[in-house]
Amino acid sequence: MELNEYVSVASTDYEALFDKIEHAKTINGVKVNLRFKYIKFTPNGELKLDLLVDTLVSYFTHFCFSAQKRQLNDELTDMQREQQRNKLQTEARKLFRKWNKEGSTSGEMGEMILWLLMEVVLKAPQMVAKMDLKTNPNLESFGSDGIHMKVVDDILNIYFGEAKLYNSITRALDSIFDSIKGFHENGMQQHEYNMVTTHYKYLKEDDKEKVFKFIQGSLETHELKVNHACLVGYDWKEYEKFNSLQREEFIEDFIESYKNDTDRLTKLIQTRFDKFSKKNLTFEVFFLPVKSVQELRDKFNEEL
Repeated sequence: MELNEYVSVASTDYEALFDKIEHAKTINGVKVNLRFKYIKFTPNGELKLDLLVDTLVSYFTHFCFSAQKRQLNDELTDMQREQQRNKLQTEARKLFRKWNKEGSTSGEMGEMILWLLMEVVLKAPQMVAKMDLKTNPNLESFGSDGIHMKVVDDILNIYFGEAKLYNSITRALDSIFDSIKGFHENGMQQHEYNMVTTHYKYLKEDDKEKVFKFIQGSLETHELKVNHACLVGYDWKEYEKFNSLQREEFIEDFIESYKNDTDRLTKLIQTRFDKFSKKNLTFEVFFLPVKSVQELRDKFNEEL
């Protein structure tokens, strides 16, 4: 199953925005990959928030629509092709919730950031464009925050996304674990599998049949692996030094400060995994500290 060819985010866009902390942290009792990401600084020492928002906007149609829908007719003139691109971009924008004032709590920006990370870092393309299924742009999609897939050693891996952005790291983690617990207890995974087979973006017939068999219980467990990819976005108090006399020192020592904080973050998520019952699953966890989650949401909302 050749799925990696459908990754639709350029690695150069990711590399311009994000970097990571190298570490050797592990979680006991559960297979978890901890990924401590951060947004890069501009040469003037500001977070690249504007570039992040601009990049997300530039991928609206990729996030919202299948490659087939984005494909332009070769018989169109250059002017007609440009019109079609503009039409798709406008259509995609309308699918996002627009808030009329600051203070938006929409989770769609977080879903897009997680989508970008899953496409580039995990190299797992999106299988269902949930935004395209929305009947009312004022409502967010239910279920997971994204369905992605890739094949590793001939095993089909399904990634269910869960993106949470809160001003508090503890609230973000609690919300993620509550959502994943409800996802399994309420049988949402069955609904999501059906989404893949009925609204898939790329899946070929033989691979589609494999998912069908899994749903029906006739596919061996070693042929399909269930994963959860989680984005934990939160306000980091260290960023408050941006507006103090410690600004230059903070920027200079940023990597070391964040690296030191990974001990705290690991302990926080370990306590939640200790109480989590689905220890057979695999998790990809992306931590993303920001100066202000609300500021980032408001910037994104302004572009809608």
